[in-house]
Amino acid sequence: MENLCLLIVVIVYSVSANSYRKEIMSLRRENHILKTKIGAIEDKLDFLMTSLTKFETSIETEHVINCKNSKYHAKRSADPVIAFHFYASSNLNSLGSHQTIIFDTKVTNEGNGFNKYTGTFIVPSSGFYVFTWTIDVSNTICATELVVNGMVVGLSYPDSVAGENNAISTTVVKHVSTGDAVAVRARECKELRSDTLARCSFSGWKL
Repeated sequence: MENLCLLIVVIVYSVSANSYRKEIMSLRRENHILKTKIGAIEDKLDFLMTSLTKFETSIETEHVINCKNSKYHAKRSADPVIAFHFYASSNLNSLGSHQTIIFDTKVTNEGNGFNKYTGTFIVPSSGFYVFTWTIDVSNTICATELVVNGMVVGLSYPDSVAGENNAISTTVVKHVSTGDAVAVRARECKELRSDTLARCSFSGWKL
């Protein structure tokens, strides 16, 4: 009888152990699956955090750029317009070497920097400027130069054969300072044509 009871106990213990073993293995599998899922979620979370950080950095950079642009445009809008355009009202004859060419007719003179009597632009405020001049000749040649305080910064050399007309425009972009004198002067000129069909002109504006 005792042996029978002992056998029953052994059988019950064995069944219980197998059951627990199976349950433990099942739990281990579930735990492995959960760890895998948690790892995948953590990877996605890391990706989202990295993307969010990049997005925040991009927003901050764009904000800084917009602020700088706003300040730049505000400064530009506060700066006065400086621009001039004059032309010669008639032909110019017998110009001497290094003689300033006079452009006596105003189209634009914002900032009042250009003097039509001297043919000279006095820079109202420092900065980068665009200067362009057009010289027209007929049956002759004419070398001209753009000068800043007497120093040559640009050249042009239109020429024409007998019976023909020729015009040339030249542009110079240069930084100049307040009070600098800018002018176009002749080097080798016999005659410049400036009439209702073709005009010699001088223009400039601050960037």
